[in-house]
Amino acid sequence: MATADDRDAANEPSAVVELPSGTEGYVILRQEVAVEVNFQEKSVSGVSTIHIFLINPDVEEVMLDARQCEVDVDNITVDGFKTTAVFADPYDLLQVPKQWQIGAQQHHVLARRMKPLRPQRRPEVPNIDRMKEPCCVPCDRALKVRLRPEGMFRDERRPLKIKALRLTDDSPLDRPDPHDGETKGIKISIPFKSKTIRDGLHFVGVDDGDARFPHVYTRHSVEPGTASCIFPCVDDPGQRHPWTISIKCPRTLGDVFKPPAVAPVHPGKRKLGESAPAPAPSQYSALTEEEKLMDMTVVCCGNLTGEQIDPKDDKKRIMTFESQLSAAQHIAFAIGPFEHVALWSEFRTEEADEKLGANAAKIHAYCLPGRADEVRHACAPVVAAADYFGPEFGRYPFESYKMCFVEDLVDNTAAATSMSLCSTRLLYPHDSIDKDIPNTRILVHALATQYFGVHIVPNKRSDTWLVVGIQWFMTDLFMKTLCGKNWYKFFMKTRSDELVEEDVGRPSLHDLGEYLHIGDYELEFLSLKAPLILHMLEQRMTKAAATVGTTRIISQMVTAANIASTIENTSLCEEKFKRECDKKSSYKVDSFWDQWVKGSGCPKFVNKQKFNKKNLNVDITMTQTQGLNTNPRAITKEDFLRELQELNHDVWAAPVPKAFTGPFTLRIHEADGTPYEHWLEVKDSDKGVTSLSIPYNTKYKRMKRTKKATAAAANTNGDNQEDDVIYFSQLGDILGTPQDVSNWGFTDWSDNTKMQMDQESYEWIRWDCDFEWLCEWITDMPPYMYYAQLQQDPDVVAHQDAMLYYKRNKGGGVLATIETKTAMDRRYYHGIRVMAIEDLPKMADPDLNYIATAQLILIFRHFFCHKIVGKNGSVTYPPLPNDFSDKAQYAIQCALPGAIARTRENGRCSRQARNFLLDLLLFNDNSENEYSDQHYIGVLLEALTTSLIPEKHEGEKDLLSSLNKYDQDDEEFREFIYRAVEEIDKYRRMDEWTSTHQNTWTTTALNCKMRLMKAKVIPISPLEFVQYLQDDNLDLVRIKAFECLVELGQLAKAPIMKLLLSNVSTDPSPFVRDRLFKILCKGMAAVALGENKAHQVPDPDALMIDDGGLVIDQGEAEIQQRKLDATRNQSIQQTLAALKEELKGNTELQIVLWEAIESPYISAREKFNLLDLCSAMFTTDDSLLMTFNYPKIWRVTREPSMVNAKVNPTLFAENTRPKKECIMRFWTEYRTEPKNKKVPELAALPPLPESARPPEPKKIKLSSKLSFSGPSGSVPGTPSTNGVPVRKDSVSITVQRTPLPSGVSTASTSDSISVVRTALPKARVMTPIAASSTTSSPLPPSITSRDQPNGLASSRSNEKKPKFPPLKKRKSDDLVDDRSARNDGHDPRPPKKLVRVENGNGAHSTAPQRNGRRSKIVVVKFSAWDRLPGRIHAQLMKSHRAAQSSPSASSSIVATPLSRPGLSGFHSKTSNPSSRHGSPAALGSASSTAGTPGGVKQRKPLPSSAPSHNHSHGPPSTPGTAGGGDPPRKLIKLKLKPSGSSSSAASPATPHRGPI
Repeated sequence: MATADDRDAANEPSAVVELPSGTEGYVILRQEVAVEVNFQEKSVSGVSTIHIFLINPDVEEVMLDARQCEVDVDNITVDGFKTTAVFADPYDLLQVPKQWQIGAQQHHVLARRMKPLRPQRRPEVPNIDRMKEPCCVPCDRALKVRLRPEGMFRDERRPLKIKALRLTDDSPLDRPDPHDGETKGIKISIPFKSKTIRDGLHFVGVDDGDARFPHVYTRHSVEPGTASCIFPCVDDPGQRHPWTISIKCPRTLGDVFKPPAVAPVHPGKRKLGESAPAPAPSQYSALTEEEKLMDMTVVCCGNLTGEQIDPKDDKKRIMTFESQLSAAQHIAFAIGPFEHVALWSEFRTEEADEKLGANAAKIHAYCLPGRADEVRHACAPVVAAADYFGPEFGRYPFESYKMCFVEDLVDNTAAATSMSLCSTRLLYPHDSIDKDIPNTRILVHALATQYFGVHIVPNKRSDTWLVVGIQWFMTDLFMKTLCGKNWYKFFMKTRSDELVEEDVGRPSLHDLGEYLHIGDYELEFLSLKAPLILHMLEQRMTKAAATVGTTRIISQMVTAANIASTIENTSLCEEKFKRECDKKSSYKVDSFWDQWVKGSGCPKFVNKQKFNKKNLNVDITMTQTQGLNTNPRAITKEDFLRELQELNHDVWAAPVPKAFTGPFTLRIHEADGTPYEHWLEVKDSDKGVTSLSIPYNTKYKRMKRTKKATAAAANTNGDNQEDDVIYFSQLGDILGTPQDVSNWGFTDWSDNTKMQMDQESYEWIRWDCDFEWLCEWITDMPPYMYYAQLQQDPDVVAHQDAMLYYKRNKGGGVLATIETKTAMDRRYYHGIRVMAIEDLPKMADPDLNYIATAQLILIFRHFFCHKIVGKNGSVTYPPLPNDFSDKAQYAIQCALPGAIARTRENGRCSRQARNFLLDLLLFNDNSENEYSDQHYIGVLLEALTTSLIPEKHEGEKDLLSSLNKYDQDDEEFREFIYRAVEEIDKYRRMDEWTSTHQNTWTTTALNCKMRLMKAKVIPISPLEFVQYLQDDNLDLVRIKAFECLVELGQLAKAPIMKLLLSNVSTDPSPFVRDRLFKILCKGMAAVALGENKAHQVPDPDALMIDDGGLVIDQGEAEIQQRKLDATRNQSIQQTLAALKEELKGNTELQIVLWEAIESPYISAREKFNLLDLCSAMFTTDDSLLMTFNYPKIWRVTREPSMVNAKVNPTLFAENTRPKKECIMRFWTEYRTEPKNKKVPELAALPPLPESARPPEPKKIKLSSKLSFSGPSGSVPGTPSTNGVPVRKDSVSITVQRTPLPSGVSTASTSDSISVVRTALPKARVMTPIAASSTTSSPLPPSITSRDQPNGLASSRSNEKKPKFPPLKKRKSDDLVDDRSARNDGHDPRPPKKLVRVENGNGAHSTAPQRNGRRSKIVVVKFSAWDRLPGRIHAQLMKSHRAAQSSPSASSSIVATPLSRPGLSGFHSKTSNPSSRHGSPAALGSASSTAGTPGGVKQRKPLPSSAPSHNHSHGPPSTPGTAGGGDPPRKLIKLKLKPSGSSSSAASPATPHRGPI
């Protein structure tokens, strides 16, 4: 078989490789993008040039990606030739079609329409597999470009020669060289221009009212789809190739807002239709002269290769960058008046630069004007991190690293090739020490992302956890060098405990990569668990002899990727990493991978130990209980959104292993104080229960070190010391004098406990002392063993385990003593001291004489107060001036006020503690401190607020109003509340004048007020928060104000709800929209969980119910409500059911939420989030109401005329006739009726059985108002058979009335046209009229036309509904000549909309159909008499003449008169209907169908006769219009009557068939 090299030598193309499904048979060689950014229009335009290499030469067209842009398909070129292309913008799916009339309950309809935009599981091709099968996977395939354009000579085009890509090829990413003549690809140039920008770009400082410096930057997402919103490309993470990016932008800040130069035109001399010159934007006039001259800088990924002034416009500049090996989602740029800070030269000495050599990375920072100092202070550790990563892991993969700080960034950082976009929220001044560690960790992580995430990418989505884990693993190792080992151990233990609580019902790390696009909470969980797994793997691998850990493996991967940037070296595969771990270490990771990577959950051990005196062993039993607890985790407000999204996206929890296995280290501190370590292992054969036997090494009597240490301290000479005892200083051995014990109220162990301590054979047992497990350890060791561990173990994690044990157990005097000494001993790590302080308030118990309150105050006085003795012997303790130079002591100083505020005596904070906290705030002195006390004052305000909140307060009134003014304690507490609130307001007002960093005092004051109102301490005042919702305030302040309103349950108020949803959908900042959406979800979660109530629209029917004093026992309903409250947080399904029940019928919320969904400013992801929330709030409605336009038709008329030759005889030659001119008039109009109407003929009803009995008639109260639509029937009543009443066809009510005399017919009062298919009448509840009566007489005076519709009684038979024969076609439906029915001057306006006529009870008027159901009557006002076809007009005239000669004759078209008083052209309502002026119905038979009993509606005059024109017809003439000018306009109702409805019918069984 010939190889690839043989085929190359023979000049033969290689065989085409079969590509995976869903992929395209080409690869990208390089891409060139030239864009121009317009700040005023907030748009980009340019040309995207893509060089592709075809895998299959026979490919005729390629699929590319483009979103939210207008592609000039007419000017797309392929190798310079114009070609054909088709483009359909996928973002058009975000808009609701105009024909759709949908709302919040049809959210699933819009979600289904937008499904192609959702980041779904596309065909995934691993990067390593693309080495053998080169291909690409476009995201949308929205742009289809044909590769064989017209004009390109196919014969001269040489067939593409494909070379097989080999694994040994060291070319960059194994791509063909675009400069190689044989493999040169195809160049496709695509002009584009952006439309309304939703994604991809964000403009800041451009809108009116935004006073920030204008700048623009790219936005990024985890899944593909965002890059194609900026320019056409192939948005595939696996396509990494070189880029050339040219960006044209304004030169200076003044050029951004400067209007275009136009010739000066005098206002009075402007040409017709010429617009006035655009005025200068308000932002331009607001800039100072210095600001107008600021240069606009472009910060882009890659290296700057060229910069020039635009030759066409000297106010613009063009900057060109080149980037190597980047995917489209890693292309980023930012444009703005940025200041440049060279961090690498400012924070790296020359000696360090020479020492690092090639590992020295050049780090640059860019920020907005005025923030350079903050950048220097916040980013200084990044230079140290780069110097640490270089020697430890490998050289930085790019030439330089750029950090650009921008506004409104949703996430803290966004990674791109050789640069990172960072939020300005990460910056802080040099005198702030509260955010240094968390912000530094985030910035260092952004640098680590350049190694893994940009340069080395995951091979598949399932490998994402490894990339994210290595990023944070590298970051934490550097933070260990910066903050110390104790910080690192304490931090990792804290994160481990957090993981044990969070990892319940979550997917595995292997599966989590598929769901990162759902929300940022998935990435947060991945960032929590993945680095801990790698740290645990590091600990297990390094325990074995002659092995290396994960650190060395990571370093080798970075070095290999830097040497050769091939696909294999730059793609991180889980299997490859696993093989490297097996190769470099003797520890086998197979079981580790199955349990920790592909499984979920963390083990929970219940350990029991016992000393075996017979065998001198310590018997240990370890039981794993993680699989025993099957109860689901309760839903909280914080988890509501995540649970909802995971439910909608079918995210399932991974199985929890029944038994975790692996090694661990056990350390037993025996009686002589010597620690003995034992390497043990939990095996599969244990089946969840592990029994171990540990040998005991001490063979002689136990050394009682506590008593010997006390004796040694008393013996000053030291001659009596025993040789086998070593005495040393223990942690926490302070304040041991009798005076200190008395002053501090310390308590010692009881005698029984001391005896038990003497009998123990070992001091304590330390479980997992090397941090090889992520689990929860529960042991039965007594408290004194944990106290020995706290005092004598040097490991900070051992101290943390002891404090966690004390936190889980009930307090006591001894525990208060232990924790007080721990807080006082400065040798402990400050995190341990803070844990002791936070646990002390639970010892403020009456059984202990509230000892914790006094001890906490004494701790604060000891460290941070000055003792002053007065002249009269009084002692005061004023606070010392602040000194935050010792950060450990600063942490203690910030923890103590909150702990003091949480102490309680009789349900309230004691007076001494409250006054102490208030004094700290009043006498705070920061004049001599080099650091800011803004955060410390916020801590004091929060502590003061906590001291005001009682344990519980019952009652509707707030606590301030319910205090007894005659009680001394209540009155003192009232005065203290006023003073505390005044202090909170004072700092809030101070922040308005002297702004703190990120308005810390304002946000703290708002949070304090919210807590007091929520606890019912002070009255709720929403206006205090609403005033901070203005757009000019800081984003963090506005977000905090909304959060406070939602926490107070103000979503129940419609204005607050509308304002929140309006900001969620229209705020220009994506960061604000994201945070407000999360606040909205928390508010809805509070409603679902029963904490708050939703806004309820009052039911008007419920308000009118008069129970008459009836007492209803709702015990069962209350029980059901309690059951709902108890189970609503058990699962997400029950929570959603409770939420939908709470929001049932809330149409106002549906309208407002749907308006937010239809906002044109939100991104696609935000729209999906709103739709998901909408699905949780409202039940789905599968109906879809659509609106269609009437079809347009053309009409034409001819107007022949003769040319007048006498006007100019010379125009015509001799013996020639003047020519005729034919004038044709064309116009369009709407067709409102189908071309061919086929009405089926109705069949006769079968006879009713004689045994049928009518139901009991019901009496109802009739409306005295005039009927809107009168009786529509024209058939008189038919007689009954054998006493069996027959039913009327269209009366919807049943009443009793006196029988009508024989021959009396009813008058019709209908005023509208209605074409209805009606069935034969079944029965009528009235006195039978004689069958021989063929004429209708006027109604008696006592029965008027107004009472007639409600005076007909009817009842329905219980028989089955008969089948109806098809109706016959009307002759009037035939087509007629348009010229005889239309007027020359016809107005081509569209007809009026159809409306429905409702009866009295709110239901639509209906008539029976063939299937037994009721059909709806559609009523349209008839005014276009000139549009009636000729045959219909002739039939109308015939009907009127027949009605005049024979009133009882049946007609299928009935014109009914009006019967309303006070209208011109009509008689009064008491006049005879047959003598009314202009009433065609007076000549015909009267209608007997009842109308609706609604109120009187004002009527318009009937249409008058049309003017006399050729080819036009007016309404049918009537006797009333013979000599009185134009008749009044009328509204008539047209109905199709059944054939058996004539008055001469003998019986219902044998109806008369008449014409239809």
